[in-house]
Amino acid sequence: MKAPHGYCDLRVERVNDGIINTFIEYGYTLIAVNTTVNCSLLGVGNSNRKKKKIAECNDENNEENDWVPTPKLRNHDDSKLTIINRLTVQITNIGQLHRIFNSQNFKSYIILAVEPLNDQVLQELVTLSSIDIITCNIKTSITPKQYTIAIEKNIYFEVSYAPMLVNYITRQDTLSLAHLLHIKGKSKNIIISSGAVNKLDIRNPHDVMNLGILLGLSRKQSKESITQSYSIISNKLQSYGKKIGKSAINIMPRTTTS
Repeated sequence: MKAPHGYCDLRVERVNDGIINTFIEYGYTLIAVNTTVNCSLLGVGNSNRKKKKIAECNDENNEENDWVPTPKLRNHDDSKLTIINRLTVQITNIGQLHRIFNSQNFKSYIILAVEPLNDQVLQELVTLSSIDIITCNIKTSITPKQYTIAIEKNIYFEVSYAPMLVNYITRQDTLSLAHLLHIKGKSKNIIISSGAVNKLDIRNPHDVMNLGILLGLSRKQSKESITQSYSIISNKLQSYGKKIGKSAINIMPRTTTS
């Protein structure tokens, strides 16, 4: 199974016909539908072991106890667009991430993004080659050394532009985040995603590349921010396809009418 080439958006919060058609109209070839899990609300440690033991005694279904929900991936009928699933986990310690790795539902996701909720966990995250994307915010304290280590592990950093459309505060926060990543790592390994909830949040690739320049990226980096992302998923798509077959992408031709 080969990954398509072209423009991609690796964070779409919701998918429907309107959103799919807008991405196709703008010339995108791949999108990733995101599911977010806040592990800080779930916790780890003795309390969880006790809960697990109680669940086993009550014969509760493992699926119901899975930390990771089933993916949002839906069948669609246009061969011009590939839709894959992405999981974003918000964690306060590495133990929560290991719990995610043991989830049965986790195996159905192609991309893993992690949002560290404290600086200590970020220090450990940058050393893990199993992570694809680190999602930061303006409160994230990352050092140039940590940034370099992440790049060596082929980890990408993400900036989403949909929050910029909400209000001045979120727009300023996004600009500040981009500035932080530029100072700490010269904007290397940056991907720009939409974080789209509806079709009005989506921008065409050329607008996104122009936005990248505003965010401190060079012209080359701006283009790579919505194209080089295929290096994240190409190997994963191939291994995923060998494991469960062509249903990983669910593409069918559509007969269009003029």
